[in-house]
Amino acid sequence: MIFAIFAFSLLVVGSMIMQGACAAPSVKLNPTSGPPGTTVQVTGSGFTPNGKIDTALWNGTKTYTFTADANGDLTTTVTVPSVAAGLYGFTVTDASTQSTTQTQFTVTQSSTSPTPTAISSATASPSPTPKIPEFQSLLLVLALFIAVSIAANVMVRKRKTDNSA
Repeated sequence: MIFAIFAFSLLVVGSMIMQGACAAPSVKLNPTSGPPGTTVQVTGSGFTPNGKIDTALWNGTKTYTFTADANGDLTTTVTVPSVAAGLYGFTVTDASTQSTTQTQFTVTQSSTSPTPTAISSATASPSPTPKIPEFQSLLLVLALFIAVSIAANVMVRKRKTDNSA
């Protein structure tokens, strides 16, 4: 009975460690700069599988809603709107977890028409914590090894006690 409680506790703790060690969503743009009208590929990962993804693009000038795939990945394209040249924030939020990540896009002047040089600034959010799956797996294996060792020790002592009585 003690072994079952201990093993269950280890599984719960291991699960909590693995969930806590997962990274926040991440997003990348390709290209990262261009004039209005540029098509930008947006890729991301770490979102809720099949979950809703809200975006505030070009410092909130445009907002879109996308859906992550079954693996929690995002692949889509957006078009740079007619905005002034400058640095723009590109914020992506997992609607389920409210985890937010941000990247930036530099809008350049169009070669056909002059654009004012007003520059918008965006505050960069902290980089997401990197995933360390090897550490998680090692920790889980170590926890299970300790649990089995303790259980075996308890069973041997109980058998010795039973045999001496």
